[in-house]
Amino acid sequence: MSETRPRRERLSREVRQARILDAAVEVFGKSGFREGSLQDVARAAGMTVPGLLHYYPSKVELLFAVLAHWQAIQTELLEIVGAQSTLERGRLILQRNLEHRGMMRLRVTLTAETASEDHPAHERMVQRYRETAASFERGIAEEISRGELPALADVPGTAHSLIALLDSLQMQHFLTPEVDIVQVYETGARRLLGLEE
Repeated sequence: MSETRPRRERLSREVRQARILDAAVEVFGKSGFREGSLQDVARAAGMTVPGLLHYYPSKVELLFAVLAHWQAIQTELLEIVGAQSTLERGRLILQRNLEHRGMMRLRVTLTAETASEDHPAHERMVQRYRETAASFERGIAEEISRGELPALADVPGTAHSLIALLDSLQMQHFLTPEVDIVQVYETGARRLLGLEE
């Protein structure tokens, strides 16, 4: 009696794309965009390179899809945050990223890589930083106008300092994971926002 072969799992396009993006987050987060190969991504996604290229025709297009995926996650997070304070917003971003360490590692790796002007995602990351800074500035200014924060001498500088604090703590997490980066953020952000008693 011949042995029957297991039926090949049929997956929807959306499921396959989600698997590819998850694999790319893992590979690019660990090795960076330049060193992480399509072969590595395909292997992690359980498919062939030609199969992967059917969904994302080039490595750059895959990177942009990953960045869009990351941005969608952050947008969803900020919608959850709603009208909470700037201090709470930063705390929630850190807590959420700690729950998704692959995405956090990718963000840290790509932030460093895209500082190079010849990186394919350089302009996209520059724009993302500008949008994030503007969003933090608006939030701080609104809280000052409502009397929830003291008047600050340099609102744009405070917004950029908060972003720098969030970025550096996430990088530090992979070097000294024993440090409670949420608590360190809380202390540093309260000082920057003039909330220290």
